[in-house]
Amino acid sequence: MSAMNFWMKMLNIDRRWIFLAIAVVVIVPFFARMGLPLIPNREVRSIYDCIDSLGPRNALMIGWDFDPSTDAENQPMGIALLRHAFARHVPVFMTAYLPLGQGLANMALEQVSDTTVAGNFVIVPWDAWEPFRAQGAEGRDSLEAAWIAAGHRLPEGSRGWVFEGVDLAFLGYQPLFYLVILGMGNSIASQFPSDANGNPVAEMPIIQAHKNLRQVDLAVTLAGSSACVTWIVYGTAKVGLRVAFGVTAVMATDYYPYIQSGQIIGMMGGLRGAADYEVLETQGGYTSSTGRAYRGMDVQSLAHLAIILMVVLGNIAYFASGMRKKTALKAGR
Repeated sequence: MSAMNFWMKMLNIDRRWIFLAIAVVVIVPFFARMGLPLIPNREVRSIYDCIDSLGPRNALMIGWDFDPSTDAENQPMGIALLRHAFARHVPVFMTAYLPLGQGLANMALEQVSDTTVAGNFVIVPWDAWEPFRAQGAEGRDSLEAAWIAAGHRLPEGSRGWVFEGVDLAFLGYQPLFYLVILGMGNSIASQFPSDANGNPVAEMPIIQAHKNLRQVDLAVTLAGSSACVTWIVYGTAKVGLRVAFGVTAVMATDYYPYIQSGQIIGMMGGLRGAADYEVLETQGGYTSSTGRAYRGMDVQSLAHLAIILMVVLGNIAYFASGMRKKTALKAGR
């Protein structure tokens, strides 16, 4: 087959072969980790560095402010943040701007606490450890020591304990959330008398140490809509709360001015932002391997490369066919 005939066949290739090629490129990375290089950007690193500077005396608030339509981009961000915070014993408040956000937050907790997966955490319910407080266990260290002395052991491969009410307050959803943010500026317990599991919020040690948003060191809102701006308008402007964004890729460019003005400390943009955070966690030793977002970036990158290659081949075939027609016309004269 001559080169000219090859390019003519490429120009007239059945589109089903193209669909098959894209399918193979998309499916293979799910079964064979490619590990394409990824350099975390400055906006993601600033969030990571901020959380990495926190400890048991600080507090982090994460808002599940998205619905299932943006789960693929926003959920890996939340999972990465939880793992980082739990590994450093940073107390975490979990809220939801939307009703469906509470369910998505619960799914994130279930994934982080799946003890069949190495590197996850064991969540100890409030009613399981609360009797130890009556026995004199005060503070996280003494509580963990009493819990272990009672015969509890971590499953093989687990990274540590997460005590509900001490390391975690799953507050959930409340309607008119912009008013809730305003109210939390004075008292978190006044807006959430009980958490998503029905536990008394006011009695929790995490609340006694961090009564309002002024005592929270950072809030990260994970959003697929302009709901994230609510945290700036009612959190940053009113009580000086530090805020960071985790938004979808199509939204990211709209919020760079907030970084430039200093209104937010950083931003995770789309699947790439989540993958950047996973890379930083792995480099910091908080996880043994990257997660779903990094693998998703393999898929996305390979698909983009395949499309670019097809566009290049298509253009070569197009110009080659034009040259063949000119040659045929000249030969016919």
